[in-house]
Amino acid sequence: YALAAAEENAAGSLVVTAPTSGSAGLLPGLVYFLKHHEAATPEQLREGLLAAGLIGLVARRNASIAGAEVGCQGEIGVASAMGAAFLCQAHGLDARTVECAAEIALEHHLGLSCDPVGGYVQIPCIERNAAGAVAAYNAFLLAGTGSADSSLVSFDEVLAAMLETGRAMANAYKETSLGGLANCACCS
Repeated sequence: YALAAAEENAAGSLVVTAPTSGSAGLLPGLVYFLKHHEAATPEQLREGLLAAGLIGLVARRNASIAGAEVGCQGEIGVASAMGAAFLCQAHGLDARTVECAAEIALEHHLGLSCDPVGGYVQIPCIERNAAGAVAAYNAFLLAGTGSADSSLVSFDEVLAAMLETGRAMANAYKETSLGGLANCACCS
């Protein structure tokens, strides 16, 4: 579902930029999955979306959600963290587990560059939306099994690491099409 929503974004259709246009498929894909496969109630979906929104706001305030500033870790990584928080809250898990799931999801996207193929950020992002949704679901599962109690790293610390990594990342890897995948022989 995240893949399909990201394709709609690339086609210029109406999308929800949550948190960015490049990551516009991830959260809607998880919402659709929860509604249609787990029969989530409107209340569960609303509660989950509130948690997702809070994680996105904290990330935007304390670090960045912009691929041009911190690479794709700020777009797909934060969207995945939002998705993990959404899933936990929608399933009625406690706030510590929500935070842990967001931390796990973002942690596994640290260092992800933004390297648009042919100048189109949607090309790598379409698949990254699907992979980020899977990472969000895995983070939800991991946090829900008791990882929150033994977590050594907080969401705030992962945000700080993401910002530091993004600042150290060469500009060629931040939405410029000058490095990484965008610069490989078959793509240039």
